[in-house]
Amino acid sequence: MARLNITLPDELAATLQGLAEDKKIRSVSGFLQDAAQLKLAYLRDATTVDELFGPASPDEQALVERLIESGARHDRNVA
Repeated sequence: MARLNITLPDELAATLQGLAEDKKIRSVSGFLQDAAQLKLAYLRDATTVDELFGPASPDEQALVERLIESGARHDRNVA
């Protein structure tokens, strides 16, 4: 495995360390590894979709952005 030296905002680092201490995540590095793998999978899938169907039209892109914004608003109301 390769080692990377990364810098995180203080608040994010503290939150991740707290979650690891509370055993809600296995470790900070494990959490970041999982997140990176998910993001890379998403990017690969997006590239594959673009290769198969072409890039999104402006209307399709606007629809996706509205859905993302709508989802973000709903996430804020979760207790």
